[in-house]
Amino acid sequence: MRSELFIDGQWRKGEGERFASHDPATGDTVWEGRAATPDDVAEAMAAARLAFPAWSKRPVEERIAIARAFAKAIEKRADELGRTISREMGKALWDARGEVQAMIGKVEISIRAQAERAGAKEEKNAFGVTALSHHPHGVLAVFGPFNFPGHLPNGHIVPALLAGNCVLFKPSEFTPAVAALMAEAWEEAGLPNGVLGLLQGAHETGAADIGIVD
Repeated sequence: MRSELFIDGQWRKGEGERFASHDPATGDTVWEGRAATPDDVAEAMAAARLAFPAWSKRPVEERIAIARAFAKAIEKRADELGRTISREMGKALWDARGEVQAMIGKVEISIRAQAERAGAKEEKNAFGVTALSHHPHGVLAVFGPFNFPGHLPNGHIVPALLAGNCVLFKPSEFTPAVAALMAEAWEEAGLPNGVLGLLQGAHETGAADIGIVD
């Protein structure tokens, strides 16, 4: 497993309090490291804002290709990710494996939704032409829960990135290892530096994240 934080395309150690995740069935330590401090969050935000202009202007076909590469990277890690979900939050292995498959499937679902709901459209009406266009917001915060530590944050991260946004991901402090595997998959997929930041930690990290995003 990589270091605690993923900021500007680099894995690095956190500067905050040390914490760990444990297998609820055995008490064994699954992951141990340090949380992101407000300074770490600010650094991730600066990197994301710097990455946003180029990422938001990148052709959607290229963003789709990276999302599909992420799905393949998750598929390659399916066994490890399923076991990690099961160990960190305690659900049955068959259930955890189903969550991984939902993560993979979410990519194509999001690609179809992007095509149907986003982009630019024009419609003629009695008054002339109605134009509708969609634009990325900027840097978004995604908070992951412990009960579906992969599927639920993935369901926000994938559409946000496809739409051209950047993301700061703060997973549950009970499931940091799952989040690290997700970030590794995005890194392998070729996501540009700064577009996704992984910020491990609990309340202090989350509060800093909320206070700084767009």
